[in-house]
Amino acid sequence: MKILVVDDKEENRYLLDTLLTGNGFVTATAINGKEALKLLRVESFDLIISDILMPVMDGFQLCRECKEDEDLKDIPFIFYTAAYKDKRDEELAMEVGGDKFIRKPTDPDVLLKIIQGVIADAAEGKLKPKKPLLEEEEEVFKLYSERLVAKLEQKILDVQRENAQRKEAEEKLQKSLEGTIQALGQTTETRDPYTAGHQRRVAQLACAVAKEMDVSSKQIEGIRVAGLMHDIGKISVPAEILSKPGRLNNMEFSMIKAHPQAAYDILRVIDFNCPVADIVLQHHERLDGSGYPQGLKGEEILLEARILSVADVVEAMSSHRPYRPALAIEKTLEEISDNKDVKYDLKAVTPV
Repeated sequence: MKILVVDDKEENRYLLDTLLTGNGFVTATAINGKEALKLLRVESFDLIISDILMPVMDGFQLCRECKEDEDLKDIPFIFYTAAYKDKRDEELAMEVGGDKFIRKPTDPDVLLKIIQGVIADAAEGKLKPKKPLLEEEEEVFKLYSERLVAKLEQKILDVQRENAQRKEAEEKLQKSLEGTIQALGQTTETRDPYTAGHQRRVAQLACAVAKEMDVSSKQIEGIRVAGLMHDIGKISVPAEILSKPGRLNNMEFSMIKAHPQAAYDILRVIDFNCPVADIVLQHHERLDGSGYPQGLKGEEILLEARILSVADVVEAMSSHRPYRPALAIEKTLEEISDNKDVKYDLKAVTPV
């Protein structure tokens, strides 16, 4: 006993094929009505089980083609559908020549009994012969068109609803992520009051520079997020070192220099859809390789990190620190200008 399974969804074909072969049937599958007709005209089948809503040729069209073909019209035809559930859908299925109309999902044992029943009825000649549809062509076509339009309208509504739900979920996720970013940034500032607002100001300046450089909106977003958290690694540095009024010794400075790596270790597990962790890791790298923690040079440093580093230096030098008062903006710009294309990216310095 050989059965043709027609469905455009792979998982549906697999489940039905598994059920049938597991119960002794031989099966073949097709992804739409057109492909099914090709198989029907070169192979012999004892039963067709078809979905309705499929591309290229749907189940209704397939059934009509079969019932109008002298070689195929006597093959029992079962409609098995999830999309078409209205009573009028079942009426149309019978009008075009179907022998059974089954709605998904159906319990496998129940489905198997229905299939076996149709096969038994066909063997005993109990299936009602299908008359040619040409006499009722206009009426059938009208009903077919109405049902197809109804399903397309429902499909559009379903897609719109899914898009709205997806958008709502994305907005909630973005809001949650934004809250996480703010919380992480504030964690650093509670331990180092002298840098309160520093990360936010660096993020704003870096984004302004990036816009002037005409970088992509995705890169700007990465810079913004990285800027808001670029010093989070300082939570691993003792508070007395962060607020020390005098010059740091070598050991203390080495602990400070470890903060980009500490930040990277925290951020790398979060999916930001842009390389935030790497930007933060590299924000103290310099073009000439004199930076830390990896001593990267030139193009080895991400563009976003090169922009962030300039904004970080400008903001840090022009703000008060426990070991020195704020420097005049002229002094800050002189440091940046003197080291452009040496330590700092020339394109990132120019807008400043």
